[in-house]
Amino acid sequence: MSAVRAALRISRRDIWRAKGRSLLILVMIGLPVLAITAAFTYTSTSELDPRERLRWELGSAAALVTDTELVGPIRQDAERPGWYTGHPGTPRPPMAKAEIEAVLGPGVRAVRSFEGYGEYQERDGRRDAMIWEADARDPVTTSRFHLLDGRFPQAEDEVAVSDVVGVPVGNVLRVTRDGIAKRVVGVVRASPPAAGYNVRQIITLPGALLDGVSHQSRWLIETRQPVTWDRVRQANEKGLTVLSRAVLDEPPASADGQDDVGDYPFLTWNQSLVAAVLVTQVVLLAGPAFAVGLRRRRRELALIAAQGGSGRQLKLIVISDGLVLGAGASVLGAVLGVGVARVIVAAAGQWPDGELGPFDVQVGVVAIIVALGTLSGLVAAIVPAVQAARWDVAAALAGRRDTRRDRAGRPLLGTLVAVLGGAVLAYAAWSGRLDAFIAGALLGELGLVMIMPWLVRRIGPLAGRLPLPLRLAVRDGVRNRGRTAPAVVAVMAAAATFGMIVVSWDSGAARNERMYRGPYTQGTTAIYGTEVTEESWRTIRGIAAETLPGVPLIEAFIPVDGKGEPLRPDLLERGCDGCRVYNAWDGLPLGGPDLLRYLLGRTDPAAEAALAAGRAVVFNQAGVRNGEVALTLPPQNATTDAEPARVSLPATFVRVDGPAPASGVAPVSAFTSRGYAVKLTHLLVDPQVRRLTPTEVRRLDRPVRAVTARVAVAAERAPDLRGQRGLHPFIIAAALIALAATFSATALAVADSRGDMETLSALGARPRTRRAVVAGQAALIAGLGVPVGLLAGLGLAAVESAQLAVMFQGIPPDVAPNGYRFPDPGFVLAVPWAQFVVVAVGLPLLAALVAGLFARTRVRVSRRVA
Repeated sequence: MSAVRAALRISRRDIWRAKGRSLLILVMIGLPVLAITAAFTYTSTSELDPRERLRWELGSAAALVTDTELVGPIRQDAERPGWYTGHPGTPRPPMAKAEIEAVLGPGVRAVRSFEGYGEYQERDGRRDAMIWEADARDPVTTSRFHLLDGRFPQAEDEVAVSDVVGVPVGNVLRVTRDGIAKRVVGVVRASPPAAGYNVRQIITLPGALLDGVSHQSRWLIETRQPVTWDRVRQANEKGLTVLSRAVLDEPPASADGQDDVGDYPFLTWNQSLVAAVLVTQVVLLAGPAFAVGLRRRRRELALIAAQGGSGRQLKLIVISDGLVLGAGASVLGAVLGVGVARVIVAAAGQWPDGELGPFDVQVGVVAIIVALGTLSGLVAAIVPAVQAARWDVAAALAGRRDTRRDRAGRPLLGTLVAVLGGAVLAYAAWSGRLDAFIAGALLGELGLVMIMPWLVRRIGPLAGRLPLPLRLAVRDGVRNRGRTAPAVVAVMAAAATFGMIVVSWDSGAARNERMYRGPYTQGTTAIYGTEVTEESWRTIRGIAAETLPGVPLIEAFIPVDGKGEPLRPDLLERGCDGCRVYNAWDGLPLGGPDLLRYLLGRTDPAAEAALAAGRAVVFNQAGVRNGEVALTLPPQNATTDAEPARVSLPATFVRVDGPAPASGVAPVSAFTSRGYAVKLTHLLVDPQVRRLTPTEVRRLDRPVRAVTARVAVAAERAPDLRGQRGLHPFIIAAALIALAATFSATALAVADSRGDMETLSALGARPRTRRAVVAGQAALIAGLGVPVGLLAGLGLAAVESAQLAVMFQGIPPDVAPNGYRFPDPGFVLAVPWAQFVVVAVGLPLLAALVAGLFARTRVRVSRRVA
């Protein structure tokens, strides 16, 4: 019998004999595998890949063709047919049905559809929706939708809507800004949000809603022959892109020089860190467990050594424990993780009953997790295996305790390793490399592993003033630093993952808030519309005066051409090359001194005098040359490339400190004297006069929108995105791992200190005292690991934010209409301190409470050997 086979048999027999200890190690290894497998499976189910989106994009069709209306050739990706060309592209008329069928070959039937964005009216305003114009009488078209109630539209005045629109069959839906009345005859299930479509959908016949609206022409292809990659490339030559079912089933090795199709990374930034945490969690938790189990097997292994077993064979036996338990726990954890994810997905609901896509188990990812768990079990058994080879056989056979003390750690070396990890993380922030980020995080954790025994030892003198149970728990943890320190670091790693994801989310939201560019001054309430008649404006003024008595309204106008088309007066010179000009208004607004005061945010008598004298007041110095401002007057809804008209006005430059929402103000007379008519477009409530509450805005909005569908009411407020963070599956997994690590380490401490508990019982300690000792052990582990882990997660999130700051440095800045350059948001770090405090205090208390409640208080007193 080979040594490996014998070692495996001995390990299997001992695992079965010591069921309690083996179960504890199985939990320590399997629970992180279970949590991360469940998180990955849920995430992959909620994120649809191109093949899973075919249900909503193709239905029963073989392919979907999009006409780019450009002269080919073009190039496309096989799975995501977003196209690009090697030249600017020459426009051409859209292809007809016969041309599409000829390009794709014989036996092809093409069914045309149109897709565009529109609006529909609700009680509280308007909502955006995706409009599908297609012949719903064709089975190929209807196969893209799951009909819940009614039927598909058969006439132009009929529509079907997705269920989230909330309009039942038989009701009237008013669509577009014109409020066109359509009768709802059917309700379909909305596509999952992850499918990439607006979940609010309106289905109607061709030509019913999208005339005059920007839309895209697409063709569903029905054929018995597969649309191969060669046929896709033939269509690309004609300026068509093709999403083909056959190409997705058998993707080409390379898509015309692009990256290999389907070669998308399994792991994202946070997911890769979670995978690294899996390995460290298992090693840090299972290592002490193997060491405790090894002390229980001292006599057995000493007998093997006394009978001629070598140190190598003893190592092999202990490592076999790691292999058997690691593989078994990993496989069991992965299977249970998939099962847990399946239960969660079933509860959340898959389409069409819910919002999730098809249940997706990434076998490759699960196999990697199982392999990592097994490898971690092996690595965790290495140190105990080395210890077993160095035992004093005589002392072990005599049953005497091992008098060697746990090492006090290597604080100096650990500090150097932690500093090195920090340097690698700094490099990751500068370079943006994921591998450097993970390496730096692991080096920092390794440094803390080396430092932690020294830190735990420093806690010992502080236990003197604690109550007896807590004092015993702390002294037990200090005395057994080899068990306590890895458990603390394991909890710390899980808490760090939790902290990093939370802080990264809030920091990203804070960055987006800083980069928000509102069209009006903060706090402004605006009633606006460029296609509102003067009669409607008179009615709206009356509604505003009745709803907001005594509140003055600021008027803003735009010029119109001879056909009544609104024009957009833009500065010909802005003094900014390569900048992204943020133009909040549709050009230079026209108005009086009240509009000027609103845009300036102050009273400027000289500027108001210039405006009264017929001069434009311009906030951008580059736009004023020799006392004049040159303006271009393109139509707001330009449909041609004709050169826009130009006009020059006498102008006065006024400096604005900070960003201005417009490039200036022009008097109405400056345009009417040149033959242009003007149209009212805005009624504004100055926030320095009155800031309307959300209730007041709603009270104003409803009657105003009832006047005409071409007007809108908006209150300018910066978005608050930080409160929208949901329960990310990896946040849940990290929290569960932290709790599991605490409970497992506490159970390990209880098992290892059974002799001390027997001594307490022999001395007359009551059950609640022993329960308090167990609670104190859990509080010690979580109380040290969670706060340090949260701070470590804060540091990792800071690295990620720094990397984003470096990445954004090369992007041209946004520029306000007055030439003000918005500052780069730079390094943004938003920390939810309230949540950090709750987790740092609440998690240790929860761990102590649960550990104390479930502690075993019945102790069997046995004879101890001195």
